[in-house]
Amino acid sequence: MPHKTDALLDPAAAIAFIEGYKRFLLTAAAGHRAGEGGLLETLVDARSRITKDPAVLSDTLAKARTLTPGLGDPVLQAIETLRVENWIYLKDTRSYAVFMDSTGEFAFGVRALTQRIRDIVGTSGVLLETGIIRYRGQYVCDGLVSGVVHLGRNYLRSFASTYEKLRRQGRFEVEH
Repeated sequence: MPHKTDALLDPAAAIAFIEGYKRFLLTAAAGHRAGEGGLLETLVDARSRITKDPAVLSDTLAKARTLTPGLGDPVLQAIETLRVENWIYLKDTRSYAVFMDSTGEFAFGVRALTQRIRDIVGTSGVLLETGIIRYRGQYVCDGLVSGVVHLGRNYLRSFASTYEKLRRQGRFEVEH
């Protein structure tokens, strides 16, 4: 059963992002392995291409601005901030999920689009590959999650300790 939580983005903003992001990624996928695999594989492959090659991201942003003017500046501005990495999804709070980069250098309070990250992956305390963007003043998970690895108790304890240290040092951001 879905949980009522402030950790989710406003529903209208979430739908606007999802639709725009999907159109953007399909634009990036056009002509490159398009049609191979299902929609999810196409979106993840396109996301991988735009994050690995800044020229592809730049070209696709330019195309999107001319070909799909209804896409909206907030969505395109968010895509420009996309960081796809292996993140430590540490825990949930009432207002956000705690994501930490795998090197332990910084952490974010991240909102989800339409369902909590825990509901997508089944638990917290995992390493996962996903994208985090800045959208409408908040850090948001892009909703495409892969490579989930469950952390053992000692790893989880170590990452929780690192997170607490990051908070004390001011290297934990919730909003920008």
